[in-house]
Amino acid sequence: WHQPIDDWKAGLISSKECFSRCCEMTVVTEGQFNEFADQQQIDPYFIEFVKYCDAHGFPITVLSDGMKNYIERILDRYGLGNLTIHSNHLIFENGNKIRPQFPYFGLGCPNCANCKGYHIDTPKQGELIVYIGDGLSDRCGAKKADIIFAKDDLKTFCIENNISYFEYENFGDILRDVKRET
Repeated sequence: WHQPIDDWKAGLISSKECFSRCCEMTVVTEGQFNEFADQQQIDPYFIEFVKYCDAHGFPITVLSDGMKNYIERILDRYGLGNLTIHSNHLIFENGNKIRPQFPYFGLGCPNCANCKGYHIDTPKQGELIVYIGDGLSDRCGAKKADIIFAKDDLKTFCIENNISYFEYENFGDILRDVKRET
């Protein structure tokens, strides 16, 4: 699976092609997949961040070029199953094979299986789009945002493209900044 990921990072293939190739090579049962997902942790400040946003009427949408199967499972475990999620999806077949589904492919750029930029609505008068990301798949969404919180690959992209951003390590940093501005 290293080759498809390297090809995607180099811009030679779309994330849809990358996921499709990786899934073809993967042998996993739904139980094994769920067990792995159940071991994943979220940012320790994310729950507090969501509660603050809810209390102040700031809507949150989870945009992912990943798979809804594990995203929902992880968020449900933390009591965050009510968040809106736009992502890809996996189908389990023949006991130990997975097939990706891409409900949003083609609705944004041709490089993403689920282009995050597609999901960002034009804000109403006076509204701001705050975007939080850390990966290569966050580039399209960040381009449409008014305020960007970035780390890792998204931070590098912002630097290389002279895009203003706020650096963060965790959602505690973001929550502190949001509280200061509200």
